[in-house]
Amino acid sequence: MKAMMSRRCLLMAGVGLGLLLKVPAATATAGWPAWEQFAAGYIRDDGRVVDWTDHARSTSEGQSYALFFALVAGDRLRFEQVLVWSRANLAGGDLKTSLPAWHWGQTGETSWGVVDPNSASDADLWIAYALLQAGRLWKRDDYSAEAHALLGLVEAQEVCRAGPLTLLLPGHTGFETEAGIRLNPSYLPPFLLRQLIAVRPRGPWQAVLNSYLKLLPALTPGGRIPDWYLLTAEGPRLDVSSDGRGGYDAIRNYLWAGFGAESVPEAHALLMALKPYLALLRGVGRTPETWYPDGRAPAGIGPPGFDAALLPFLTAAGADDLAAEARARLASARIGDLLGSPARYYDQVLALFGEGHDQKRFRFGQDGRLELP
Repeated sequence: MKAMMSRRCLLMAGVGLGLLLKVPAATATAGWPAWEQFAAGYIRDDGRVVDWTDHARSTSEGQSYALFFALVAGDRLRFEQVLVWSRANLAGGDLKTSLPAWHWGQTGETSWGVVDPNSASDADLWIAYALLQAGRLWKRDDYSAEAHALLGLVEAQEVCRAGPLTLLLPGHTGFETEAGIRLNPSYLPPFLLRQLIAVRPRGPWQAVLNSYLKLLPALTPGGRIPDWYLLTAEGPRLDVSSDGRGGYDAIRNYLWAGFGAESVPEAHALLMALKPYLALLRGVGRTPETWYPDGRAPAGIGPPGFDAALLPFLTAAGADDLAAEARARLASARIGDLLGSPARYYDQVLALFGEGHDQKRFRFGQDGRLELP
């Protein structure tokens, strides 16, 4: 299951940065060098986004993020290539009738295919969002129709009611247990939910957003939000299987809090809930790798992607000094336009999001729609 996979795996044996950079680019979109470098290193010519840090696998998350970045870059060729590969290999050829499998990779000594057919709802929403925005910006009604069909599947298979709450399950199966419902707060970017409310007003998305806001105070003591939590009849509880920590998933909540904080009220609410995290950052002196909502001391040194992810949050929170320190650490960690040595997929993704926003390459409107300069 996606929840159990580590993002900290070392580069697979024999795959180094030099090999990554030999992958030919599918097109030469000017204006966003970091996107071009990412595409050259992590996107194959057929549109498969490769996570070299974990046995050269591909995930619906990686495919969904690449669609968004290609849209921001105006890279129509790569957008279509990534979409075509995702349809064919993750959704049985049709995103209108099948939720995409979250994990594709090596299934045998010489065979490749779907490793885990379960879905990942965050990726499903990002794919739909990218299709909606591409349909609007590029006047592609087929993309818009595909987005609405996919959202219909999400609404039918990944949204559930729990008493007065309406929840987005992390995937189609495996998250409703006897102990409670296992949930991931980073799967719910407020600006994205606002856009779903706007385009599907009869859908469950206003109820999902309301439920998220109702749970938010209990999830963010001291501004420290966890990767996962367990929702029980008594309310949110520590997720024992992930040790109640925040880290490689939770960092995205700070990213989303900086996206639309000036225009989307719910993003501003998330920003205010997370703002006490600034005290932890000042106390540690840099971004930790792990933090604990139950008050345990933070641990480790966060990878460079964490600094990139925090940039929109720090800027929106008015912590200009911390933002400047994060930018300085990013500059020292950069090799060309890739972060880290070795360069890892997730760092590059967080950098495209965080630095792209910091460079004003994209913004989100009051209704959550993508705004490009």
